[in-house]
Amino acid sequence: MSVSPSLHSSCSDSSDARNLTAKQREIRNRGSRILDAAFPMVRDQGLSAVSMEAIAREMNCTRGTIYNHFSNKEDILLALAARSVRRRMELFRFAVTLGDDPRQCCAAIGIAAEVYVDCLPDDFSIEQITRHDPVWQKTSPDRREVLAECEQQCIDCLSGVIGAALASGDLVVGKGVSRDALVQQIVFGLWSLVYGGLVLESTSPSLGRAGISQPRTAIRRNCNALLDDIGWRPLFDPSAYKKFVSSITPKLRRHAKSVLEQSLEDVSS
Repeated sequence: MSVSPSLHSSCSDSSDARNLTAKQREIRNRGSRILDAAFPMVRDQGLSAVSMEAIAREMNCTRGTIYNHFSNKEDILLALAARSVRRRMELFRFAVTLGDDPRQCCAAIGIAAEVYVDCLPDDFSIEQITRHDPVWQKTSPDRREVLAECEQQCIDCLSGVIGAALASGDLVVGKGVSRDALVQQIVFGLWSLVYGGLVLESTSPSLGRAGISQPRTAIRRNCNALLDDIGWRPLFDPSAYKKFVSSITPKLRRHAKSVLEQSLEDVSS
């Protein structure tokens, strides 16, 4: 049961594919087709519907062909999650190009996360499924590392925006706080507010009963309160923020469509 040696480069730029031999491209393409076969099974019927046998039947190939790429179905699920995180990362990177200053770029990443949930809901669900312990414990260390590398690139995108704010003077490190500690505080604060809030929005039936009718408004307000509290300028201006969000959301939605249409085969090997 061999696994492609290119596994650890699965989050690298797709331009790397141009350097592959014809045989290597064939292997990558087959890995991508395996994920394409497994994805609707998870989406439509849940984890129980996914098996090496079912995927082999769908692809009209032997189980051995599937095992040449993935050691078990849990590894397939983790590869699906890595592909989903890669798509999220592509949205984040595009979002950063839409802001005129670091504060706007930071806001754009938050809106990109919302667009990811709206335009790629199955990818968002796959990410959450793989975080369940029964799945995670059966995956290989190599596959876990791939997912971690993909997620780290999303984090690095936000960290880069924070670094730009520090370099420009829009954000100042306070007394008794190190630069690294401040960056970590902001990254985790925004990550927990946005990702956690969107998960609750999609899975919790009690939000409406609790009177929370507009969870995304609350997420955005809390994020801006966090950034204002640490003095990240320019401070929150409701009218300017609303105008900015309205202007970038259609662009992010169009980009999400193009990302979904890309093969992103470098995350499937």
